[in-house]
Amino acid sequence: MERPLDSIGRFFYPRTIALVGVSRQFGFGHGLPGFLVKCGLGDRVFPVNPKIREIEGLRVYPSVQDIPVDIDLACVLVPAPVVPDVLSACIEKGVKAVIVMSAGFAETGAEGRQRQETIARMARDAGIRMMGPNCIGVVNVPERFATCEILLEEMEPGNISVVAQSGVFGNILMDAMPSLGMKICKVATIGNRADLDETDFLEYLAGDPMTGVIVLYLESIRRGREFIEAARLASRQKPVLAYLGGQTEAGRKATSSHTGSLAGFGELEKALVRQAGIWIAQDPVELLETARMFALSPPMAGRRVFVVTGSGSLGVMAADRLAQEGLVLAEPSPKSLRRLREKSPAWMNLGNPMDVGPSGLFRDALEVALDSPEVDAVILIPVIPWAVVSPLLKRDPQRVAAMFVDPGLLEKVRGSRPVVVCPQGHPAWREECRSIFGPHVPLVSSPQAAARTLAALHRYWTWRSRHAAA
Repeated sequence: MERPLDSIGRFFYPRTIALVGVSRQFGFGHGLPGFLVKCGLGDRVFPVNPKIREIEGLRVYPSVQDIPVDIDLACVLVPAPVVPDVLSACIEKGVKAVIVMSAGFAETGAEGRQRQETIARMARDAGIRMMGPNCIGVVNVPERFATCEILLEEMEPGNISVVAQSGVFGNILMDAMPSLGMKICKVATIGNRADLDETDFLEYLAGDPMTGVIVLYLESIRRGREFIEAARLASRQKPVLAYLGGQTEAGRKATSSHTGSLAGFGELEKALVRQAGIWIAQDPVELLETARMFALSPPMAGRRVFVVTGSGSLGVMAADRLAQEGLVLAEPSPKSLRRLREKSPAWMNLGNPMDVGPSGLFRDALEVALDSPEVDAVILIPVIPWAVVSPLLKRDPQRVAAMFVDPGLLEKVRGSRPVVVCPQGHPAWREECRSIFGPHVPLVSSPQAAARTLAALHRYWTWRSRHAAA
């Protein structure tokens, strides 16, 4: 962790960490000392609790002031009424970055809101930066560092970074991402935003060279004008995707008891967010699938999409959604189709969507799509009855893979146009397709999702080209 310790860098790259309020009793954050020891950071972790002397092999200090080294980051786990006293001790110690994980602030009502205003004023007057309260802090996968207990060993570093207003939802996203083949860079859970908020972390991640895609989960925006400007600047550099909570009256009421937010997202707010270049997901699954699409795909040059499917009905679903999203079906030239026409049976439709059925020509159809200059993106819908393919996979998995893709060709053209795969059928077949198409090709859940993610890709690159010089 040798990065410059600027105001937000301290949260992701701390050299020393104080854990204030650690306990052997089961409860929020009780496993954090052991987790950080497991991450190999035991020599940088300094637990604090006046009632115990040792935890997970680490010496426990009575107070922050008793720690014999300077502290870059303090994680506060004590009950809410005690937080002001702990924050005062951190200020006296000279700590410049604090994560208040404790709940019991603005999300609980007037008394909690007053308590939150008190710690916000303390931090502001002392010139320190504070995350939370009511959050789980940060994750930095490349550095193998987190202030929450997650399965870091299952996470492969990537270029997707997340800002989540909800701590637990951020944790859920992290749990889901590896199973979807997504690779994470950084995560910030901002909670009630007494000090640092979504705008601060958006600005930071926009300038972070390791972050290629920014994902937001927000229930409100604290500083509207500053956020829109930050979003516009960030979107000129990298894709910014969002799922917005509080879009209905019921949702807005729920946010007030969750993170203390006082507003949600109506149609006007969503329109302003879109104008700033942010793509808005309809649900969390779509958010993650689209983030992976951006992380793995080159720019989409135009609106022309070619669909290769083993099922005509699934091809129709993709075509319908493409049209609804403003994309069009590509028309490969007769020259591009000539070689495939020589191989195809009389019943096979060589249009778009191209339904190869049981012809065994899925790979050939894919090669036509990838060789055609008239095609800007490709949707692949590999389907085959599990009862048919499972015995083949047991005998010769390489042969099955060769029926669907030429890995060499796919790698060769990977940077030229987006390719998205939506395998359908038995769950084991869907999982097998991860191996068949490889880790660099995004998989999504349905033909409609494939169309939607390509539409997001096209809209972003169109927006960026229009605003690059603005």
